[in-house]
Amino acid sequence: MNCIEAVEGTAKAVLIKLLDLATEYRMDASEYIRNVKAVMDAIAVFVKNNPEISVKPDTLRDVLYDFAREQWLARYQKSVELGEIQSEKADIEYQTYCYDYIYAHGDYPR
Repeated sequence: MNCIEAVEGTAKAVLIKLLDLATEYRMDASEYIRNVKAVMDAIAVFVKNNPEISVKPDTLRDVLYDFAREQWLARYQKSVELGEIQSEKADIEYQTYCYDYIYAHGDYPR
């Protein structure tokens, strides 16, 4: 395993654990997504400060962003299927938009 695989794998494990905790404690999506962004920003800084990890921080951030969003949407869909979320509110496209918006702006779209 090379350095970037170790960093990416560790980051993904942290993001999954964060999602587990957010689900368990019913964390608001905006709070969860801000925490995800903080984790990804920290990882990008680490990669930038360690040039021996031969990948651009933005590339890794994109990979982790997609991973975190996919995991969150999958967990959301599972909650809908289990009846924990009312199905009439279960618009995956809107949830994807909200995730992207909250990540970029820190709060829900108005």
